[in-house]
Amino acid sequence: MTLNKHIIYELKHVCLLVLGLLIMSASVALAKIATLGTSPISSVPNVLSMLVPLTIGQTTILFMILIILLEWVVLRKDFGWMNLIQPLPSILFGAMIDWFVNQFSFLQPSVYWEQMGLTLISVVLLATGVFFEVNSRTLMMAGEGIAAALAFRFKKPFGTIKVRVDISMVIAAVILSLVFAHGLIGVREGTVISALLTGRIVDWFEEHLTKFTKWVQN
Repeated sequence: MTLNKHIIYELKHVCLLVLGLLIMSASVALAKIATLGTSPISSVPNVLSMLVPLTIGQTTILFMILIILLEWVVLRKDFGWMNLIQPLPSILFGAMIDWFVNQFSFLQPSVYWEQMGLTLISVVLLATGVFFEVNSRTLMMAGEGIAAALAFRFKKPFGTIKVRVDISMVIAAVILSLVFAHGLIGVREGTVISALLTGRIVDWFEEHLTKFTKWVQN
């Protein structure tokens, strides 16, 4: 691969990562506005944003940094520079969530079907963003990073660990809401729908958009 082709290749992948982050942040913003619960990885920041005087974007950044620190605890000497620069996309992700929340502020769902409609749109957007992020083959977001770290350390399949990580995130969010809000906040049926459908939609994209994935890899 010549230098120019290599630069174009890397630029293409970085652009895919950024596009994926933007789409995922729009997804979280819509889910926040719908108030039926966000994706598992965003459930803790969503609950925290209801308990402390910080936005969901700000709590997302802090939570992602905490997850990256957990990666360091798990990996130790195997914690590399790719792990070290994970806060960069996390900061962009959190900042864009708040930006999209402001941009979508005109959306004020007043009945349940409107809330569910926004939730379903957010799930499709999340899957689209994840599809772009994964195919960018650049950096992992912290949610996937901690799953990859645990899978590496305990020599378990990534998919199995990712499911367990997502379940742990939801449980943590539920505990936070019950302990500090004395009730269930920020985690609802939208969280379950996102957990059940996002991976399946990503798999559908992978199966039907093979030309795109081949273009990305070339």
